[in-house]
Amino acid sequence: MEQLVHRVKNIVDICWNSFSAKVGCGLISINKEASMQLQFAYLLKNSLDLAVYNNDESVELELETGIPVNGRLRECDIVIRMTKEESKLYLPIEMKCYKTKTSTGKLRGAQDIFKLGVYEDLQLLEAYENASYASGIQLTMTDSRNFVYPKSKEAKSWDYDISDGHKIKGGINLNTPIGGKPVNVKLDLDYSFKWAQVNNYYFLKLESND
Repeated sequence: MEQLVHRVKNIVDICWNSFSAKVGCGLISINKEASMQLQFAYLLKNSLDLAVYNNDESVELELETGIPVNGRLRECDIVIRMTKEESKLYLPIEMKCYKTKTSTGKLRGAQDIFKLGVYEDLQLLEAYENASYASGIQLTMTDSRNFVYPKSKEAKSWDYDISDGHKIKGGINLNTPIGGKPVNVKLDLDYSFKWAQVNNYYFLKLESND
């Protein structure tokens, strides 16, 4: 199973690089998170069979899959189900998209909620991880340079730092309120934030370094 997981994660990397290039060069148009999920899932669906090397292996893609976490059912954006002989393992993928303008052309706000959302995705991925779930992947795209190379980090929302070069070592516990609502985010693993730029878009892939 370990080799199959490795091959599947390699395919995810290839598809993410392809997705980033296509979006950055205008071959794929993304206006919100739902279209990001759909377009990336399409690339995955047509590529995952490349990871299957043996008759006792299979790989399937699921969207918006419910996963129980602390007594609640949480919907994971993409889950890849891997089977090797009688064993099954799931790879969860959470995604975030922020466009500076909405589909109607209006400027989008809520940048603080977006940064928090990236951290909440990581918290969910850590909660998913158990005997049935492999360590997950978080994928983010934006056309806002300020998330990646901020001119200032004075706003309290930058406690949820997603800028290029930011690192989390030994986990982190954050409770800075966002949008007037209490927050409690606890991460146990290590992460490195390294963005890739393609023209006017920025792309981030996060996976625990643990």
